[in-house]
Amino acid sequence: RLRRLPRCAASISIRKSRGDGMSRISIIIPVYQTEAYVEKCVCSYLAQTHTDLEIILIDDGSKDESGTICDSWRKKDSRVRVVHQQNAGVSCARNAGLDVCTGDLISFVDSDDWLDLHMFEKLARCLDENKADAAMCGFVDYPHGAPVEKGLFPVPPCDFTGTVYQMMRRNGYFTSLWAKLFRRELVFRGDMSVRFDSTLAFGEDEVWLLEVLRDAARTAFVPEALYTWRPREGSVTRPDIITEKQMSILTAKEKSLLLLPDDADIRSLARGRIYNDCYSLKVLAYCTGDKSAFKTINRALRPMRWDWIRSDDLIFLRKCKVLVLDAEMRLHLPTAIVSWTNERTH
Repeated sequence: RLRRLPRCAASISIRKSRGDGMSRISIIIPVYQTEAYVEKCVCSYLAQTHTDLEIILIDDGSKDESGTICDSWRKKDSRVRVVHQQNAGVSCARNAGLDVCTGDLISFVDSDDWLDLHMFEKLARCLDENKADAAMCGFVDYPHGAPVEKGLFPVPPCDFTGTVYQMMRRNGYFTSLWAKLFRRELVFRGDMSVRFDSTLAFGEDEVWLLEVLRDAARTAFVPEALYTWRPREGSVTRPDIITEKQMSILTAKEKSLLLLPDDADIRSLARGRIYNDCYSLKVLAYCTGDKSAFKTINRALRPMRWDWIRSDDLIFLRKCKVLVLDAEMRLHLPTAIVSWTNERTH
């Protein structure tokens, strides 16, 4: 998972020459088919009160005007760097960003989201004041059209076990890379960086995050929602067929379980979350008539069922409706009925 990178004398001289007390932050942003959003996204980065930034836009073979918009920003502001590549997926795009970044601190964001103007200033200060290796803040979600603040952690800095527990229990977005800031030494071990697994289309960010955070002595938290997440409907998910990309979530979750702390409560929580997160894929396999995928998913989720049932941080009504779905599928009811029930579990 580590890759040796060529030593870049220019990058080293840049990092050593700054004496203004402000750490350079490299912001790595994969861009794909987001022409409607990337302009607002980049504007919110360049307007940050922490001004020593390196904004790395990775155009992952966009067919719309996203790449052109990226190039226009490179001409407007010297802090913007652009890498164009053939479409290879978000993991390869993030790895390309790691290959060229020079910052003392590293962050990942999505090209259709935006930030509070003070986000990086507050995260960087949190790192320094707590002598932490990583820092994270809350975010704003729009689950039903109205803003909801999530992922708020009013707790002191934690070790790896404590950090994972907080992310899983306090309405955090466990798998996300955004709303987080990492010291370079945590992501790079000498000349080698922790890489994203390009074979995973889903869940690759959670695997990478656990690999990095397990080496963090301290992770600190800013109890403010400073990141606005814009969930977009599914460019990768198809409602009429089960794809290999969708099935890769099972492999990612298996890898995540192996990286978790050796703590019984955390592992039980994680298994319950996995069951809940992957259940919709099981229903999709049933409704599309993919018996092979259905058996594979059912076999993977069955050992986690009890952890899901006894979990106290999942909505009770959601549990009741999933139990109804289970009964309908065991009775081999028509897919139209199962699909109708599933639509009402969200």
